Amino acid sequence: MLILRGVRKSFKGFTLRVEELAVPDKTYAVVLGPSGSGKTTLLRIIAGLEKPDEGSILLNGVDVTRLPVWERDVGIVFQNYALYPHLTVFDNIAMPLKNKRMPKDEIRRRVEHIAEVLNIKDQLHKYPHQLSGGQQQRVAIARALVKEPKVLLLDEPLSNLDARLRLDVRGFLKELQRNVGATVVHVTHDQEEAMALGDLMIVMNNGRVEQVGTPEELYRRPKSLFVFNFLGLGNLLPARALGLGGDELVGFRPEDVALGVGDYVATVARQEYLGSYKLVELEYNGFRIKARAPPAADFKEGDVVKFSVDLEKALRFAK
Repeated sequence: MLILRGVRKSFKGFTLRVEELAVPDKTYAVVLGPSGSGKTTLLRIIAGLEKPDEGSILLNGVDVTRLPVWERDVGIVFQNYALYPHLTVFDNIAMPLKNKRMPKDEIRRRVEHIAEVLNIKDQLHKYPHQLSGGQQQRVAIARALVKEPKVLLLDEPLSNLDARLRLDVRGFLKELQRNVGATVVHVTHDQEEAMALGDLMIVMNNGRVEQVGTPEELYRRPKSLFVFNFLGLGNLLPARALGLGGDELVGFRPEDVALGVGDYVATVARQEYLGSYKLVELEYNGFRIKARAPPAADFKEGDVVKFSVDLEKALRFAK
């Protein structure tokens, strides 16, 4: 298990504070948050690239807080992959093992094995510039995994890939983590990516951990207005606008809105066709409400429609 306790790091007017954070063994943990929330700083502290001002980092019960990068049992994949352009794929992957002065036969065995797992064994003789973006990423992951680390750290690993390739590699990463039984800490600002990959999600805001839990827990039971707004699409109205008592705000998801039935009446302001569904935006008493509809739903801008809200799934937030 990876544990952070009482960690604090300050620089340039920014402070990261993590009171207690635990990532269980063989878990795919995703750290999610907006730019400047402290995601990458957290990752760099776990890696040993940054030293905390206070607190401790424990890996399987061992305090690694003051250990340098090369003495920690972690593998790191950077956003730009950081491959050596003058070395072949084989030599790029083998670099951590050569630094440990492993026997050549053992290096070859490990490199060929991890290359086979990642389906790049036929690329070992090539140089990075001869590979596609997806292949370069696999080489970077192979280099991080070849030393069989306890924790694999991924810093925005999909951000340099196009949209279609991102979906393919996303599935590959999850499958790889299951196959090798690794603990992964993956930093991203992409909510969909985080929810698709994470067994555990760690949402950060302004240097602090806002909430930790499964994707379903955070999406359906956010503990703060920030988490509700940051994860997926949401509607937020004063309780009185829906005829409810109290001076709170009511939050609900587009899929919790049923169109064509109900006691509320609105006007269709616009709609977006998104393949598997339509996202319909309603004008309701000066508020905008997003609703999901089947792709074949026949709405036009200006149509007056009834709608209902599943209030059992709605959340209440203090103003």
